[in-house]
Formats: sequence, C-alpha cells, structure tokens
Amino acid sequence: MATSVQKAVMGSFCLCHRAYNPLMKFKAGVILVLALPAFCYAQTTARDISPAQLQAVIGLPLNQAVKQRETYKGPLKSSYEHQISMIGKDCQAEIKQGQQPYNICMGQANEQADKDFAIFYNNLQMLCHDQDQLTTLQASEMAWQIYKDSVLKATHASWPDGTGASGFAGEVYLSLVRDHMRELDEIYGLNIAQ
Repeated sequence: MATSVQKAVMGSFCLCHRAYNPLMKFKAGVILVLALPAFCYAQTTARDISPAQLQAVIGLPLNQAVKQRETYKGPLKSSYEHQISMIGKDCQAEIKQGQQPYNICMGQANEQADKDFAIFYNNLQMLCHDQDQLTTLQASEMAWQIYKDSVLKATHASWPDGTGASGFAGEVYLSLVRDHMRELDEIYGLNIAQ
C-alpha cells in the first residue's frame, strides 16, 4: 500500500508527465530524488544501487547535492554507531540464563546486525563521489560476501553439533559484520565526512 509520500511523489510525476512541461518534470525529479532517502532508510536488505540512482544525486546542483548527501549520512552513522557500541555487550544477561536463551538472543543480534548493515551499505553507496567509486565498492562487497560465507562455513565445520554451536556461529557472524562496517567506515570516511 502506498504511503502519502509515495502518492504525492507519484501524483506529481503523473501530472508532470501529462503536461509535458520541462520545469514541472524537473521539479518532480527533484521531489523523487529527495523522497528516495525515505525509501532507502526503510530497506533492511543490502542491495546494490544502480549507477542511475547515484547519478541522480551527483547530477543535482551543488547546494542540492550537498543537502541530499546529508540525508544519507544520518542513518548510516546511526546504524554504524549502534553496531560498534554493542561490541562485547551482546546477550550478557542471556548467557547467565543458559545456552538456549543465549542462542535466541544471538539470533536476534544477528538480525539487527543485518538490518544495520543494510542501512549502512545502502546509504554508503549513495555517498560515492563517482561511478568508478560505486563500482569498486560494489565489487569489494561481493568479494566480502564470498569471504563471509567461507568463514561461516568453516565455523559450522568447527562446531557441527551441540547446544553451543549456534551461539558461537552468531558471535563469529557479529564479529565479521562489525569488522566489515569498521573497514568500510575507514575506507570511505572522507565520503561520509564531506
């Protein structure tokens, strides 16, 4: 079901399309680009953006591009800070309650890490300075996903059975995701700061 923002954006687009007025089309395009962060923030799955999505921001007049880039920084920083602040603090109460509550808690912590990473990565892509930087980021992400999968496979091979296996795998997963977020923050710190 469409939200009021989506209806307003689509309504503006449809009116502009029918009128064939270039100024109205430009205004609708600006509204669409400005509404894009609302849709990006809600995504909880990391997805590669298209070059056209990045170009829509890069192609804006400088003052609008700067404003638009600021809308991506807030959720990115918030998701990063949340995950980094949780290092060494996950499920401390649950471990005292036993393995099953700990395993459940670690599963929830992994789900939250996935959501935070998706917000971080999706918004980081929109802060790339050009298409080459975007392509490089996406290629490195694909390589990291392969690495992550191989580490998790090794983790499951090391702990194939037992009640502690899923909790241990959860700890490894959180370390992988948080370390990756830290690496990306370090590599793209200039993009985030500007």
